[in-house]
Amino acid sequence: MSTHRVDLLPVYDQSNGWHEILEPLQEATTLTGDIEVDYLVIGGGYSGLAVARRLAELDPSATIALIDGDRIGNNAAGRSSGFAIDHAHNLRAKGFADAKKAAQDAIAMNRAGLDWLESTIARNNIDCQWVREGKYHAAATTRGERMLGQFAESLDSIDEDYHLVDADECAAVFGTSYYRRALHAPHSYLCQPAAMVRGLAATMPENVSVYEDSMVTSVDYGPPHTVHTNRGSAKAPVLVLATNGFTEGFGFLQKRLIPLITWGSMTRELTDEEAALIGGEPSYGIIAAHPAGTSVRRVTTPHNRILVRNIFSFSKRSDFIGRKRWAAKTHRTSFVNRWPELEHLPFEHSWGGALSLSRNGAPVFGELRPGVYGSVVHNGVGIARGTISGKLLAEMILGEGSELLQQMLVKDRPNQNLPFQDLGVRINARARRLIAGREE
Repeated sequence: MSTHRVDLLPVYDQSNGWHEILEPLQEATTLTGDIEVDYLVIGGGYSGLAVARRLAELDPSATIALIDGDRIGNNAAGRSSGFAIDHAHNLRAKGFADAKKAAQDAIAMNRAGLDWLESTIARNNIDCQWVREGKYHAAATTRGERMLGQFAESLDSIDEDYHLVDADECAAVFGTSYYRRALHAPHSYLCQPAAMVRGLAATMPENVSVYEDSMVTSVDYGPPHTVHTNRGSAKAPVLVLATNGFTEGFGFLQKRLIPLITWGSMTRELTDEEAALIGGEPSYGIIAAHPAGTSVRRVTTPHNRILVRNIFSFSKRSDFIGRKRWAAKTHRTSFVNRWPELEHLPFEHSWGGALSLSRNGAPVFGELRPGVYGSVVHNGVGIARGTISGKLLAEMILGEGSELLQQMLVKDRPNQNLPFQDLGVRINARARRLIAGREE
């Protein structure tokens, strides 16, 4: 047995707008004392929630513990923009359209995750504003229009449907004349991410125990494996790490993950007069044509608010506090550019959300060492890919084969990062912002 001190822990705050506009949670159930279970899952995000649920479904006599270091909903999974997408926002690789089979397989994988998630939400009556509205890829510049054209060509090559939207229709839908053109891809979903993961955690099968505010501080690797928190410990023969960018802190994947924070800001509720002033549809989601541009969510059920999200920063420890003012200032400029008539409207919440990338876009999936499994690194497609990865990992552990599982097992794995990755991310982010221009 070897003991590993977890040396990479998140720094949480209470500024996540999605979480803060919900009803306050009851007191958390924390891990107190020493417990023994059959399966132990660390991380209450999309993968962790999926693997715990699927283990419970397939092995109803087993005992499962799911542990998260914060409140589920205020963790990384509850801090996204709420786009549950079936294919990439932006097709970054020029060879994407050429690799037709690989692209179609990736989309099918994501849709399998969305289908299972949708059935779980419906079966458990989870109120999280889950709706299939699709997503708009919108351009504010001629460069952005060219990128939309390339995106449309790629979608044509893999037989995906979409609808092109002209400037007048953009203005009617978005309540702003800022955009020149858009492409609507119909198969994605929008949701309230904090409400969704809170609901998923609250409706776990009876053989799953959920422990929150229980930061793991060390692990005794066996098997059996024992994790320690400040107040207790949990032992199991099978340990699942659904810890994304923090997996390096558990002793795996050193120098293979790129931990980032993406930043968002949400307005206070619009008055009826303010909503009427801009018009537009009551709910939509916009992805900028350029990868470094601004995402927008209009949310009117039950709160009439606007969210803008752009810019990212490198943060190995996912410090959600340090650069919040810088991010909010950038968001203010992006917001006023789009709705100058609402210049007076303040942001009520500004926050960061952690995600993790790999340099080659590959995930981490499978057994990391005897009895330790991982579902990590979903490269910005966390809701769909994290969910299906967690589901498939549970099936793999219990010997349930499938074509989708085989596809996951043969995928590449993250390659090693280049030296000075912090500096590299900063330079890349700055260059992307300069190129994006008014798309930000």
